[in-house]
This record gives sequence, structure tokens and C-alpha cells, in this order.
Amino acid sequence: MAIFGFHNRYPSSSDFSPTMRACAAYLEKARWSDGFVCPHCQAAGEPFRFANRPGVLRFRKCRRDAGLTVGTVMARSHTPLSVWFGAVYLVSSQTPGMSAVQLQRQLGLSRYETAFQILHKLRAGMVRPDQDRIGGRPGEHVEADETWVGGRTHGKGRPR
Repeated sequence: MAIFGFHNRYPSSSDFSPTMRACAAYLEKARWSDGFVCPHCQAAGEPFRFANRPGVLRFRKCRRDAGLTVGTVMARSHTPLSVWFGAVYLVSSQTPGMSAVQLQRQLGLSRYETAFQILHKLRAGMVRPDQDRIGGRPGEHVEADETWVGGRTHGKGRPR
């Protein structure tokens, strides 16, 4: 299911044109690929979709709401899904990485703090939990080429 209309070029902020409804439909299909299952009563069925709240589904039997972003990095965020999806695309398609200022400019966000928070949550979500902080598993060696560790410091005054 293609959401974005660009593929082989560097996008500008005007190229992000997915609607909130299209993002919600994609996220729903990704989370419940075999059909919707209510997280409260564990029953399968077709949920009720609100016209003005595309991120909320209400199960018809127990009449309880289920959020699309609950349990994801997008949880408890007021940022629209279309901005999140654009940020995911930009962060994953840039080889050397992306700064919060660059993300803010590309998405057309007015606040730096929003871009920083999105970037921080996406980076935290991309870390594999079974890996050590440096990159190796516990008990394995980490190799580093052309690295100096320790030594004298020059020009810093006397050591304290």
C-alpha cells in the first residue's frame, strides 16, 4: 500500500501529502494484518471507525476504544500521523543520519522541540534490545581500527 507519491528523489516538505486517514489505514493494516482483535476483550471483529477521529477504533461488542498508536513510538503524541510517517521516511532514507534542524525544515515544523522529540523517539525505537550499547553481544570483543585510547593531553594545562 503506497502512501507517499515520491520514491527516487529527495523530497521537500510539499511532497508529503498523505492524509491522516490514509496513514491510519496503513497503520491499522500493519498492526492487525489478520483482522482487528480488540485489546480489551480479545475478540475478533470489525471495529467502528469515527469520521473525525481516524486514530481511534471502537469495538462493536464491548464498546471500548482502541488507539492505533498505543504501544508504538507515536503513542501519546499530538503530532499528526502524516508528520510521523514523513519523519520515518526521511530518517530511514538518509544514509548518514539526520539532525533535528534538518528534520524540522524538511517536514515544515514550526518548533524545533517537536522535531527533536520525534527524532529521539524514532532512534530509540530502532535500537535492537538484544544488542549491547557498543554494538556487540555481551562476552564478544569489539574491534576498533586506528584508535588511540589514553595518552598525554597537550595544551590543556596541568592534569587535575
